[in-house]
Amino acid sequence: MDHQNLRDRTFRFAVESIRSVKPVIGDPLGRHLVGQVVRSSGGVASNYLAACHAKSRPDFAAKITVVAEEASETAMWFRLFVEVELITASEAKALIQEGLELASIAIASARTARRPRGEK
Repeated sequence: MDHQNLRDRTFRFAVESIRSVKPVIGDPLGRHLVGQVVRSSGGVASNYLAACHAKSRPDFAAKITVVAEEASETAMWFRLFVEVELITASEAKALIQEGLELASIAIASARTARRPRGEK
């Protein structure tokens, strides 16, 4: 997967995450949880962009690991939204899956970046 594709994908993930929770912002619990989703999903996109500008392989590995953490966290928040019945499972399913996929991609990228050059 090329950098532009993943850059677009992480940005779309943040946009769609925010759009999906926006309707529950009027609920007191929803308001708090919306803030969590905005921060973590936005962190996926912004930290991926930072990783693209890393100064070294170790710097990239550190930054892309944060992407994995934020993506996984966002998926967890969506699971919580469903469990407390703020959104439906069908509304959250694709975003949970995308968050977990982005986390997997980021983890694989971090592992690759940590390998010594030339090792496969």
